[in-house]
Amino acid sequence: MRELSELLADSVDARARSVAGLTPDQGDFDTIVRTVRRKRVVRRSLQTLAVVPVVGGLAAGVYLGAGVIGDARIDPAATPTEVVTTPTPTADAFDKGALVNEDGLPPFYEAPADLLEHVGEGWVALAYRPQPASNTTGQEEALSNGIFLASPTGDLFRAVELPLERDVQVVAWDTASSQVRVSWPEPEGSARLLTLGWVDLATGEISQDLEQFEEWARFVGHSHAGAELWVEDGEAGSLLWSLAPDGSRRHVVESHVPFIGAIDPSGRAVLTEGAVPESGFAVIDIDSRDVREVPFGTAGQKCTVVGWLDATSVATLCHDPVSEEAELAMDRVNFVAQNAVLYRVETLADGGVTPIYTFAEGDPVPESWTGHWVNGSLAFVVSSGFPGGCSLGVGVWDGTAPRAVLDGGAYSANIFWLQPGAAGQLLVLGSQSCESSGVQSEVWSVDVATGASATLTPWLEADPDAGRDYWFRTVTSMAG
Repeated sequence: MRELSELLADSVDARARSVAGLTPDQGDFDTIVRTVRRKRVVRRSLQTLAVVPVVGGLAAGVYLGAGVIGDARIDPAATPTEVVTTPTPTADAFDKGALVNEDGLPPFYEAPADLLEHVGEGWVALAYRPQPASNTTGQEEALSNGIFLASPTGDLFRAVELPLERDVQVVAWDTASSQVRVSWPEPEGSARLLTLGWVDLATGEISQDLEQFEEWARFVGHSHAGAELWVEDGEAGSLLWSLAPDGSRRHVVESHVPFIGAIDPSGRAVLTEGAVPESGFAVIDIDSRDVREVPFGTAGQKCTVVGWLDATSVATLCHDPVSEEAELAMDRVNFVAQNAVLYRVETLADGGVTPIYTFAEGDPVPESWTGHWVNGSLAFVVSSGFPGGCSLGVGVWDGTAPRAVLDGGAYSANIFWLQPGAAGQLLVLGSQSCESSGVQSEVWSVDVATGASATLTPWLEADPDAGRDYWFRTVTSMAG
């Protein structure tokens, strides 16, 4: 299973297969070639680091409870005994203690003993494993390793601290539970590549599933029945697995393509590339295991998937094709000049294709396969127009028009990863890793209705005088 930063790079590759455009000037061409080459290097370095999952990464230490660290093995996907709280979702209703400043971390509070009694909707679990780096010697060892909980008002609490050598990654978290779903990569030469487990926020204990994947896997989300959906790398494509709350494991389907996308809003179907990606996409029924091919249905245009609009329809982006030379050169797309249109494609057997928006100058245009359904709107990463190039921010389609809700911020983030949060919130992780040597990230919470955003993880400044020219990593994953 791969970490967020590698997942971001992989999503770039998926987008690169679906867009091509007009001829750029030489400066633009040089920039995108450097960027694509660097992303390949970044992906390989991240694989070497073995930083893990789709929905999160974490590592921690024990500040809640006694902090007994163990390796109790449990049934696969079965949630261990947990502390269930009645949430009072405000960080101001209890004594937070003194603000702490620690090398490699933003200002935070040590979690008080009753923190979980105050955690509720809108809180986010974050994994911090800060690694400084030098321009001359490269990456250094991680300074700390912890799970932090961020309140809706932006207060950070260090909840658990774990050994530096175990690069635990946050996968998912129900804020009413003391258990955080996690995974971590195993050292080179181990019998398996990845381990799934849980971290108890109240005790710091780590437990492992009895049954594990044989290959790398990534978490996709939860089905309508509450089962975890995981995609495991296979020889001929991707294996989709369902891990039920009672511990049972079910093989849903083996996809002929390496990419499996988002779960529909009802939790009953999963998007994937079609047998011929240029012609359409496919929908996997989680319960019946049926795979249904869905054509794009637009003649004469080049199309790609954006994401679910609702439980039965998908948003696609189509534009006029460009020359083979322009495609090979990875030219920038001018979406307006190429008559880009957003379509609604019904996925039912008797469905149809309807144009819902024609893009105009200045409109945020979605990148392929980045869409997430959030409280009735489609949130997406905004394309720069370059296949495999840097991103411009985050946008939302609310049924009327696309609008930008987040740009790169003060530190010019240029790769973004999205995760639906609670109550209409969208969690966004952004990093400069498109064009920089490190993958330091920021996390924002965005209200898709109003566009209001809050920074949950402040940026860490470099300290060249101390030999820290940049931070290779800081926050590695999120779930909420």
